[in-house]
Amino acid sequence: MNFYMGNSVNEIDIQDSNVEFSDELIHFIYKKSRQVSFDMSKLYKIDPYGDVEVAENDLPYIIGICNYILSTSLLDEYGESEEGKRMLHGLAEMAHEAMARSLGLVSVGD
Repeated sequence: MNFYMGNSVNEIDIQDSNVEFSDELIHFIYKKSRQVSFDMSKLYKIDPYGDVEVAENDLPYIIGICNYILSTSLLDEYGESEEGKRMLHGLAEMAHEAMARSLGLVSVGD
């Protein structure tokens, strides 16, 4: 799935910059969420196969989840940990930028 800045699917341009996020990473985060007390549901509940609009007021949660995962050893067991870190960092940065523009994010599924 790919994340874009915008408030609706109709508003985004797939030629714009985006953050690619692998389905495998979402599934890994979901599995790991059962082992930690930190709520990561705002991220792992995003359907990797559909188009999902993430409201601006949910972005602080998305940023918090990305920062939590990046600051722990959670990705140590993920096969592509460096790639996972890059995706999480990119998503957090995009969410910050979207908030500065008073926008949400749109996830376009595979």
